Amino acid sequence: MSAHQGSPLQPVASARVLGLVAWLVLAMSCSGKPDGKAAASGTSDGAASGGGSKPLVALVRAADWMGSEWGEDAIKLGMREADLEEGQDYQLKVSSAQGDLATLPSLIDQAIDAKAKVIVALQDATLEAAVRRAKSVPIVFDLLSDPFAAGAGTSDSNHLPNITGVYSPGFGDPEQSRRVQIIQAIVPKPRSLGILFSPEEKLSVIFKDRMTQAAKKAGLQVVAQPVSSVGEVGDATRALCGKKVNAIELYGNVAHTGFESLIKAANECKIPVFSPAPFEVLHGAVASFFPDFQEGGVEAGKMIARILKGESPGKIPFYQLKTTKLAVNPASAGKAGVSLPQKMVQQADTVVGGAQKK
Repeated sequence: MSAHQGSPLQPVASARVLGLVAWLVLAMSCSGKPDGKAAASGTSDGAASGGGSKPLVALVRAADWMGSEWGEDAIKLGMREADLEEGQDYQLKVSSAQGDLATLPSLIDQAIDAKAKVIVALQDATLEAAVRRAKSVPIVFDLLSDPFAAGAGTSDSNHLPNITGVYSPGFGDPEQSRRVQIIQAIVPKPRSLGILFSPEEKLSVIFKDRMTQAAKKAGLQVVAQPVSSVGEVGDATRALCGKKVNAIELYGNVAHTGFESLIKAANECKIPVFSPAPFEVLHGAVASFFPDFQEGGVEAGKMIARILKGESPGKIPFYQLKTTKLAVNPASAGKAGVSLPQKMVQQADTVVGGAQKK
């Protein structure tokens, strides 16, 4: 059940025209993989528009998950609410490490060399690199869980003078316990949970450990399967199948980037997949319990606009995203040999293939 009161898909502000449902529909028309040319150059279509006189906003992300475009859309929407339009008031340059986290420092350096007015750090690993490399350039972070672990500050109001942003600690308790409850409500008498995680990603290990603790507390056995590269994801999923797990959860950029292979293998074994990424519900996951990323992106966009208008990041408190939502896919549940409780479908904020909740 979502923490959002009233209509779960109601925009946070009346001027907003995009929502999760719109993004989900958009994501259905694309593969979720970055365009090769754009990824190689690190430049979005909007980056070349408007000329060099407009302030540059350099957006850097650690990996490209399915539906990654909506993160940019939400940020641009927030900037639009602050009366700044891309190509007219600023230019946007997008680059991605595409899961190769070792390249993040060079991407941050490229943004600094391009004289970016603001660096937008998406995902925890990107912020870690930005904290180390960009000491004077304003940084706004989004789509991450722990800016404090990255060294950005000690509290929402006490942080580095060049950094602010939006975070959601939504991968600890009670959120992990809620994920376990969702699995138990969908899978008949589950005994074991398989978790795909990336051992090289510190936060992936943390999330895996928290989920393991919550699952064991609920009486489930846990089989944690590490994946170090995208090419391993399919075989790692089949390994979980061989260990007779009743459900699969995933954490980390490697597992999410390899989701296409993951869901293919899971479907062959008829094991339901649960994900913290809502767009993966479009591509076969049964359910996703997640922070309201749209709200977070819009808030981050407003922060960027405030900085471009002259405000110091050090005077802008971090924004902790607390609203959570639930997306479900009844058809995917059926393919995995399980069914969604009608009450859960009614309470879900998004039902893929079904009507929007009123």
